[in-house]
Amino acid sequence: AEEQGIIDEICSKGTQILLVALGVPKQEKWIRNHLYELGPCVCMGVGGTFDVLSGKACRAPKWMQEHRLEWLYRLMKEPTRFKRMLALPKFVAAVKCGKGTKQI
Repeated sequence: AEEQGIIDEICSKGTQILLVALGVPKQEKWIRNHLYELGPCVCMGVGGTFDVLSGKACRAPKWMQEHRLEWLYRLMKEPTRFKRMLALPKFVAAVKCGKGTKQI
């Protein structure tokens, strides 16, 4: 019931861009499950972006960012992420195979 209220609110505002920050993979599942209800808007899972912007979390050192190792930095800072990170290759493979895509 609460979730439907949130979706109704999003739709009533004429939202064109929706940033979903529920963490991986919860945000991707939420977007997938509600994409058709949300109407014509762009949905993007932004993970911990708001934590970084608010100062709650720090970004990796510049050299790690430049070498695309920010994920490793976050894993070292939060070892509890390890199990969730194991799901990422499976997700990437599903995207590359076109599973769960919407035909336009």
